[in-house]
Amino acid sequence: ILRILLENKGRVISAEELFHQIWKDEYYSKSNNTITVHIRHLREKMNDTLSKPKYIKTIWGVGYKIEG
Repeated sequence: ILRILLENKGRVISAEELFHQIWKDEYYSKSNNTITVHIRHLREKMNDTLSKPKYIKTIWGVGYKIEG
């Protein structure tokens, strides 16, 4: 996930697109929390917060991105 976000720095990547790139699986449901959980774990490891993110930004209803 982190590699994909870094390779697309500044671009919003949807959870569905991340899911397909990582697991190469066509099954994805809007209620699927797999990506959300992995993003949370990445944030914990990076000491990043959802309320004031330094690295991984959530674009609500769209996806995730890394700026800078």
